[in-house]
Amino acid sequence: MIIHVALPIPVRKAFSYAVPDRWVPFIKPLLRVKVPIKNRDFIGFIVGFDEGDTAGFKEIHEVIDPFPLLGENSLQLAEWASHYYIAPKGLVLRYALPAGLPIEQYLKIRSLSEIETGALDNLTLKKACKKLGRDVIYEYYNKGLLRLYDTFTNRDFLPCNNDGFDGAADKTLFIGGVKDRLQCYTEIIAQHIGNGENVLMFVPDHHSVGQFFFDKLSEQFSGKVLRYGVSGTAKKRMETYFKARNEGGFLIIGSRSCLFLPVFRNGHIIVEKPEEDEYRNEEGFTFNAVDLAIQRAKIEHIPIVLGSVSPPLEIYKRATEGEFKIIEKIYPRPKQYTEIITEKGISALGAMPEGLITLLSRAIENKETTAIYTPRKDYSSHIKCLDCKGLFLCPACGGGLSYQRSKDLLACAGCGRTFPYEDRCRQCGSKLIQFSNVGVEYLERKLQDAFPGVPVIPVTGETLHENRDALTRLRPGEPAIIIGTQALSKPYGLKVHKLIMIEWEELMRIGGYRAGEKMFHVLSNLMDALEPEELYALMARKKRVNLQEFFDVKAFCSAELEKRKNAQFPPYMRIFLLEIEKADEIAGRRLVAKIMSTADKYGVAKHITGPLMQKRRKYRWRMILRSNEDQLYEFLSATVGFPGVRVEADPVNI
Repeated sequence: MIIHVALPIPVRKAFSYAVPDRWVPFIKPLLRVKVPIKNRDFIGFIVGFDEGDTAGFKEIHEVIDPFPLLGENSLQLAEWASHYYIAPKGLVLRYALPAGLPIEQYLKIRSLSEIETGALDNLTLKKACKKLGRDVIYEYYNKGLLRLYDTFTNRDFLPCNNDGFDGAADKTLFIGGVKDRLQCYTEIIAQHIGNGENVLMFVPDHHSVGQFFFDKLSEQFSGKVLRYGVSGTAKKRMETYFKARNEGGFLIIGSRSCLFLPVFRNGHIIVEKPEEDEYRNEEGFTFNAVDLAIQRAKIEHIPIVLGSVSPPLEIYKRATEGEFKIIEKIYPRPKQYTEIITEKGISALGAMPEGLITLLSRAIENKETTAIYTPRKDYSSHIKCLDCKGLFLCPACGGGLSYQRSKDLLACAGCGRTFPYEDRCRQCGSKLIQFSNVGVEYLERKLQDAFPGVPVIPVTGETLHENRDALTRLRPGEPAIIIGTQALSKPYGLKVHKLIMIEWEELMRIGGYRAGEKMFHVLSNLMDALEPEELYALMARKKRVNLQEFFDVKAFCSAELEKRKNAQFPPYMRIFLLEIEKADEIAGRRLVAKIMSTADKYGVAKHITGPLMQKRRKYRWRMILRSNEDQLYEFLSATVGFPGVRVEADPVNI
């Protein structure tokens, strides 16, 4: 027998292997098998098989599972994701069922024949396979001499049940503050748990937003809330896996790792804050978990609700066209908002704006907690020699360097390398250095110097978790300053009196065609999480934006969608980023020429912008394709198989 295996590598074709006689009885479509390729072992999925001469084919090492662990619904979702994101099926299936999931450690054997398998009774599957061999154990299983059960529910381990619901698969967009969203979710969960059904809830992260909803919902549904994700122990993760697979009456909370989790009697899907960047997966294959959650609800024919204070424009458009029902509650607004205008913004060589110092002094005098948002985390992201006017650039790729004061390092966002900081210009030796485009590290130091004795707590993606205790120790009547990036919208329950947006308008410059939407999400989610009574925006005069435009969801989304429609950007057209990377420039240019020739063949050359060449660690060319996926699918499917080519669907920034 010859089988065809989809491997977890960026190659669309399947690889063929011979099956030794002892494994032939166990072969089924979409079973996992261990196979050799280039002196390494991979776990892949059987996507086809033939009878024929096996001469010249490498043999598989073993069959991994007694039956396919993914149900029909999960396989449909994987097929859809592979097509929609132009991703090799092997990469998608690896994400759907990670090789590191320790299922065998928590499966035990229930002997059904004292004579033949009695010695195996209550052994874990892992130990039994090690003792007698996996082929022997699976032969006993196929003959009905033993069964498998998990140690958490004590139920038989069987193929997934794909029974669907006959109810209406409604889609709802719920727009409102966190208290209203929590109330909406609570009502949905109570209904389904009461009926013995499960609810699958997606959160953008485990540590902050996920922890908040886990705590709040555990108070309402004690003992009925499970978590699934890589942040917990393997044992807790497997407990959720088996309970979700075998039992009803639970709320399962997780991030994008829950997308393919088998859920028994799944009654509803909830997606909290679908606009968050954390829903995008960048490893293996690039996708947006919100898209897959919506598709999963469609496949399983169950309702889904997306809850947000600032919905993604793509979702809002679909809702206004009737695909989603819209429920809109009160949008969070401050009692007072004020603009503080400066001439040039904040520079490390200049003094802090007088208006900012006055505002903070008053807040400290009144013993208030103040939150300050800035779009950057490092001390400075733009470093310049004032003598020779040269910029500090990465010696490896030529990209701009930022300064991380806490580590005393220069970091390149382009290639990821870091370098020791030297207090002089490498080009002319001058020590007259200007730091601009400053961020959290710079402001933290300046405010500590300006207000000694007042707690100044940084909140970035890197520091949020480690500073959580400091945030929870804050008490009313004790002044404090919290300064951070977008991570400030994560710690729900941290109420502040004043929120100050510093250089928030810079997002208009760095956010690409999504700039306005990004500003909308940042402001709305900060208001939602921190509930400030007063809002201030410190802006440079030349970059000033109208703050009030971001307080009306309907008006903002409608205006932005009109701009996108006129410019033919998503959601009116899909965008794909095609990257070619080669160590040799000549080889890279040949590959670019081959891709352009392929584009001509499929009639899509007119949809390509580029190529643009960059020198990073290697030579890299980037192309942007704008059209609908039906026009581009055949071309992208052909080019993604070329060595050195990567396709990213729906890139956030271009």
